[in-house]
Amino acid sequence: MEIMYHLHMSNLFLSNVFIIGQLILLGLFYNSLFALKSQKRFVGISLIVALLVLAVQFMMDWSQFLRFNLFAIALTSLLIVVYALIHFYNMLTESKSYYYASIGVVFYLLASTVLYFIGNLTHNLSNEFKFLSWELNAFLIIIYYFFILYEWKKSFSK
Repeated sequence: MEIMYHLHMSNLFLSNVFIIGQLILLGLFYNSLFALKSQKRFVGISLIVALLVLAVQFMMDWSQFLRFNLFAIALTSLLIVVYALIHFYNMLTESKSYYYASIGVVFYLLASTVLYFIGNLTHNLSNEFKFLSWELNAFLIIIYYFFILYEWKKSFSK
């Protein structure tokens, strides 16, 4: 993305690739954690429906894929949060597998989704104020990575 930015090329389509890939990978991750067939079916159906909705949106207006797409961000992030919340519900009666990673997922995706919406509203404000939301998002992703690191250390380090 940085190289594309310095070459004055549009790199916003990469954010769409990232959020769609994130939806697929985390959806499959949570699907692998679920034991109930109804929960697995929910993940499978919701993943397919979300991807179809985004495909239809991109087919109707291809330019949506090439810019900052708040609808896609909200759809993918909130769907992943729903998967994580279902996993939290399952952990009430089961072992606490991937507990901290799921906390990081919920915390980061909810906060970053709000920041993306705010960032879109601050478009006409000063550069300092605009970049404050992006710096806060960068800080939040570091916190998210620390949750994942802590989960890894707790679960896999002996």
